[in-house]
Amino acid sequence: MIYTVTLNPSLDRIIEVEELMYDDVNEVLEEKRYPRGKGIDASRVIKKLGGQSIALGLIGGYNGLEMESRLVNEGILCDFTEIRDETRTNVIINQKRKKLQTLLSSHGPSVSDVESADFFRKIQGIPMNSFVIISGGIPVGMNDSFYAQLITTLKGKHVRILLDADGEPFRAGVDAGPYLIKPNIHEFGRLVKKSVNEIDEIVEYSKPYENIVEYIVVSMGARGVVGISGRGNFHVAPPKVKVRSSTGSGDSLLAGIAFVLHAGGTFEDALAQGVACGTATALNPGNDLCDREGIDFIKKDVIIKKI
Repeated sequence: MIYTVTLNPSLDRIIEVEELMYDDVNEVLEEKRYPRGKGIDASRVIKKLGGQSIALGLIGGYNGLEMESRLVNEGILCDFTEIRDETRTNVIINQKRKKLQTLLSSHGPSVSDVESADFFRKIQGIPMNSFVIISGGIPVGMNDSFYAQLITTLKGKHVRILLDADGEPFRAGVDAGPYLIKPNIHEFGRLVKKSVNEIDEIVEYSKPYENIVEYIVVSMGARGVVGISGRGNFHVAPPKVKVRSSTGSGDSLLAGIAFVLHAGGTFEDALAQGVACGTATALNPGNDLCDREGIDFIKKDVIIKKI
């Protein structure tokens, strides 16, 4: 089974207006409410690929209940841990006439020591040989070493952890030796504390981590991904497309990789599937993720090069 971990999810309110008029009444043309989180989006894409996952994380209050019910209605299996504070809500205002988007991002909840321990106990119940995607930020109240603690605990059960994070939680998590890491090129630069722009720089700066992490995947937007492993290094590039939104592309990439590796596929095939998923998501507007038809359409034109 594949599990996804989202410690700081949100219930997003997406509001569309013709044009935002200040100091005046604005008519709302359309409003949607949408559960968001990097691991949650990975679960969605795994489902679109025909797989199944269980979404783990922290939810609280009415927002958390609504978020869970909406995910269940999507067919996503959930096993969230309840916390006292309310799950955060982001407000996205789309101006139809000006084609502008404004994001109002709220602070996330504060998590107590007891709540952290509750979640940690749930993690300890993950069966042996599972795959676990850990992605996104850590909420207030949880230590930056929390991901590293999860990885250390799960590795003892032969669980394969795929980590996608940033900053100190990511650095500590990498040192704990997950199965795979997936930073974008900017996050990778912060990890290695260097300016990184080119493929050969990624290969060079990955060397100190090759004995710690089995697979390193660095995403580069329209330039595709670089995959580093003991069984070969690859540059996988998508076809040129018109990007409508990059939201969720990285999570879709990781979901595609996890889906193939979990099924016993090769690293090369996993990278190709991941790039197809991430690019297919970029073709869609707003929060819309990839679909199977778009994935298959993109995948046939993905270019794989051994480096």
